[in-house]
Amino acid sequence: MNLILPKKQFQTQRVGIYARVSTLDKDQLNSLVVQISALTRLTSHYYNWKLVDIYIDIVSGKTKSSRKELSRMLEDIKKEDVNIIVTKSVSRFGRDTLDAFEALKVIK
Repeated sequence: MNLILPKKQFQTQRVGIYARVSTLDKDQLNSLVVQISALTRLTSHYYNWKLVDIYIDIVSGKTKSSRKELSRMLEDIKKEDVNIIVTKSVSRFGRDTLDAFEALKVIK
């Protein structure tokens, strides 16, 4: 799991979870449940973290298909509604290095 932490640790942090799977296949949906469950548990371990949203996309990272929840998450970060994102891995942001890098620039 990857964490990008804010500079200030003592104030309440607004946390978002980002989970993505490629298909509606049963195994993929099970993976989605596991991702969300594990990341929700992780969030609950920090006394100053408040889970404010969960962003879920079911779309392949290999395609240029719209990832609406990723876009919504990035907008929430820009508005400072969310200041910590937890995800299974950076690959959830996309298989294309450029796409993932662009998302990480906004998150940072």
